[in-house]
Amino acid sequence: MEHASTITLLGFRRRTPKRNMLPHAVKQVCRGRALKRWSALLTQKRSRIGHNCGMRKRLGEANWKAFVQYAETRHKESFVRSFMPSDGMLCCVGKIDGTPCPRQVQINLRKNSSRQVAAHLPELHMDHTYEVKQICEVWSNALPENPTAWDEGICGPLLAHLLFGTEDHVLSENSDRTIWHKQINFRCGNVQGVEGQRAADFCHDVAGAHYDHVLRIGDIALPAEEHGNDMEGPTDESVAQWNGSMTELNDTFDETEESTQGSATEWEDEA
Repeated sequence: MEHASTITLLGFRRRTPKRNMLPHAVKQVCRGRALKRWSALLTQKRSRIGHNCGMRKRLGEANWKAFVQYAETRHKESFVRSFMPSDGMLCCVGKIDGTPCPRQVQINLRKNSSRQVAAHLPELHMDHTYEVKQICEVWSNALPENPTAWDEGICGPLLAHLLFGTEDHVLSENSDRTIWHKQINFRCGNVQGVEGQRAADFCHDVAGAHYDHVLRIGDIALPAEEHGNDMEGPTDESVAQWNGSMTELNDTFDETEESTQGSATEWEDEA
């Protein structure tokens, strides 16, 4: 984790999203799909992060609610917007190793009807650069035994970016670490309930973990003070410096995006 003093904060502004001119019915379909994916990842009772990876129990109820609120405030709208690109083309980006999609899977959101879009959306999966399970394991191991906050001792904005980043973080403009780049991409994958599908036919291998992309505690931990050859945990001073720097960064954002709709538990009962 780079030190806060190495990151220039002045001049950063939240990017103004481009307007898209998609048909209203298509927007509704895309938004509905996006909200279901968001719910499955974070807010439903048996979500991937909270239930499957055990982070709700690990954090405790108060810290979990604070994390959900942060994610909803900072990432939900861009997550939903990723399903409605400004050029109207929702495409498979190819395999995680950089190999182009052999089938060139894409959905034209301007030309296809809402019914056609709804039928094709399940063919595109949201694929994380680092496995969600791996991110949560590293997160859990980086926290103290009884954390007082969901991001105690770690860089909260980076952790959230790893889990929800559907576009480059503003820090990618001033950091050479690829970890600040877009972390979730659309890749073609199998459709549930359809027979005769083979994993080799798709760019998203749902059965295989991304072993070439390994996350470590040091990638998300706040800068530690070095004492000889021993590395100790983050000091109160370093924690305060990082928290202060990230607060300063967040305060410089232009609030140009639409307000996130609903509370942190709005989609609690989504399937």
